[in-house]
Amino acid sequence: MTKLITFLAIAIAAAAQAQTFTNWHTSDGLPTDDLRDVAIAPDGNIWIATGNGVAMFDGTTFTTHNTTTHPGLASNDVMAVAVMSNGDVWAGTDFGASRFDGSTYTTYTIADGLGDNEVRNIKQAPNGDIWFATINGATKYNGGTFTEYTTPNIPFGGALHTAFATNGDVWISGGLGGAIEFDGSTFAPYSTGAGLVSNRVRGIAIDGAGNKWVGTAEGISVLDASNVHTGNHTRPFIMAPPDTLNPITDVHVDDHGRIWAGIYVDYLVTVGGVSVYDGTVWTQFEESDGLAGPNVRRMAISSNDDVWVTTSTGLTRISDVNIGIAESEARSFSLFPNPASSTIEIALLEETANARLEVRDAIGRVVLVERIAGMRAHVDVSALPVGFYHARIGARSVAFAVAR
Repeated sequence: MTKLITFLAIAIAAAAQAQTFTNWHTSDGLPTDDLRDVAIAPDGNIWIATGNGVAMFDGTTFTTHNTTTHPGLASNDVMAVAVMSNGDVWAGTDFGASRFDGSTYTTYTIADGLGDNEVRNIKQAPNGDIWFATINGATKYNGGTFTEYTTPNIPFGGALHTAFATNGDVWISGGLGGAIEFDGSTFAPYSTGAGLVSNRVRGIAIDGAGNKWVGTAEGISVLDASNVHTGNHTRPFIMAPPDTLNPITDVHVDDHGRIWAGIYVDYLVTVGGVSVYDGTVWTQFEESDGLAGPNVRRMAISSNDDVWVTTSTGLTRISDVNIGIAESEARSFSLFPNPASSTIEIALLEETANARLEVRDAIGRVVLVERIAGMRAHVDVSALPVGFYHARIGARSVAFAVAR
């Protein structure tokens, strides 16, 4: 039976907020409570990497894929999951990466060109390339061809995560070697010498302004759009002394520019949860607030701002999030021409001093952010590839296409 836990009176700068937590466990249909990763498909289905196969949740029912139901799956011990823009689902295991085309799984290993069989993260770049973070480095898959990147470009320790900047650069989380920027030809490392609080990087998120939020074993470091270190957040999750260390397990940016971080500490005590930063303060959520457990693994954020959290003890959805949303009111606006070639015009129905326009691609990545003053603005979209996009101001979203 799904358990719904609502809590009130979360104080942020003396203002009351409210979130809703919904948890699912094996009793609700999950194949196990040991959950590792989560991804949201274009159709809204939730895909989960578990210790006992891949689970798909349609909002009502869990469907499990394992080596018995789907023999092409490399292993039931699934560490990573990702959904591509065409709907294909990739599962990362210790025995290779398996691609689900809607009916069957096909597994790819070192023999096919994958850099290593131990896959820890899978992401699709805006240009369609698929990146695998493995214990030996990173592998790019494009048009049926695997390209492996390892030492010295990616230091010993392999990779744990990848993220993508709007200029096409790939950012790789080095398990022991800091953050690595790859521009397609050159690798540039960023480590403690560049200001990172730790070289053990677990995840990277890039916001609409181009800032890189680098999640490490000792907190979050921020690099600006020019990759200059601008500060550290070493305690987004507050716990009782002497436990002050904040090992970050995942980092995400939501539609409102808020930073979400998963934290898990297993040293003197076992404690962890999820923290969100609104640009001013961090607010934390833990098991006592409604999370399924303290051991937070990975997160995903849906188009309606629900935050999905995988833990070692079940699945949590955080919904009705309203922390720090200064522009969440629906701002009616129109967009033309549609389709557009090089410029779109935004026309608001009410004057604003500083509205935030955010453009996301077909799989939900932020590709453009602009500030709008007044009632009309012209926005350059000439750098965006041909395709489908969503323009969003506050809670209002308009779909449009770029065609040339």
